[in-house]
Amino acid sequence: MSQAPPTEPSQENRHGLLHCEIEALWNSLPAEGIEHWKGQLSNWTGKAEEMRRNLPVLDLLNQFREADLEPLRLMALELRANCDDIVFLGSSQTLELARLQELFDGPGGRGPRLHIPRSKAWEHQLLPALEAVGSRVGLVILGWTPGDLLWDRGVLPALNWIKERYAESELSRRVVALSARSLSNYLQFPIKQLAVTERAYLAPIFSGFGLFPLYVSGFEASSLIEGARSQVRNLEKGFNWDNATLRYAVARQLLTMQDGWVEAVVTPDTYMEPLGLWVRRLLETSCLHLDPPVPYPFPHLQCQEHDPHPGDRSHYYELQLDYASPGLDSQTMDRGRPRCWLGMPRLDMYTLGGAVAHLATAVALNHRWSEIESPAIEAE
Repeated sequence: MSQAPPTEPSQENRHGLLHCEIEALWNSLPAEGIEHWKGQLSNWTGKAEEMRRNLPVLDLLNQFREADLEPLRLMALELRANCDDIVFLGSSQTLELARLQELFDGPGGRGPRLHIPRSKAWEHQLLPALEAVGSRVGLVILGWTPGDLLWDRGVLPALNWIKERYAESELSRRVVALSARSLSNYLQFPIKQLAVTERAYLAPIFSGFGLFPLYVSGFEASSLIEGARSQVRNLEKGFNWDNATLRYAVARQLLTMQDGWVEAVVTPDTYMEPLGLWVRRLLETSCLHLDPPVPYPFPHLQCQEHDPHPGDRSHYYELQLDYASPGLDSQTMDRGRPRCWLGMPRLDMYTLGGAVAHLATAVALNHRWSEIESPAIEAE
């Protein structure tokens, strides 16, 4: 984690839950470009109803109710009670969501061990190892579509293994699937299925795909939703051009939509890697296209040594993520490129929700301006 001692930043950089330093990036933008995108929102009032109408991700957040969370919470409790080890299966995107629990200190020693396999031959390594020690194993399937290549290579081997090991009456306590589509027609044995809204692709972290792994890890994931809503309310109350969310959206629009411009996610250390990986997914229309790719994550004391683009100031800009106000060594992290620093005053479920809402709202604005449709995430 960051080693720099926490200091309290100036209040003018405070935006809701977050601290955001964007002035240098903002001042580097061409004035005519800024004025154009200001014009795109000149008729907006910033009222909640208008924001939800124009940005569906905010409507998704608004429609979340406690009744939607309760099935996730109860199923996670049952799974934790019946399993020593829980294996998550899904696309690379949903597995990166499952890794967010690594950011926090869970109830160590009091819950099941979680496994998020990524290697191609994982079922030939992990499953026999669990069987050898006599572990009670559970499976969580995060949104795969039967019939696709990932289903055949990942889900079916694990399902066949657990079907051979446990009686049919045990399977509904050990296998949980989250999907917008019913899987019952594709399986010959009972499992528990939790429905995920079709609109989850707008912000999967605010759906069962993101929340259920946190509940399985032993966290009260409803705080993530509340933190996100708090940050959105800050935007509604301060809908003006001093607001960091709107400024960041304009900066992304001006830079990433130009030929040759991309963005890189920079975290101060490997501890923040799960958050950085997910943010990179959120921003993937731009930040995955660096060539050569930026090594990720950036350990902040070594970033100059490992930078494949030394001296290239016009190729991309950086979004820097940190916590503990501010935590980053500004001189060390200043690599001579336009950058936006986003800091959480602390790292918990509530502030994480606020940070992701800030970024997701900016991306939603970019998608609206550029008429980009977000891809589905169930089959990558």
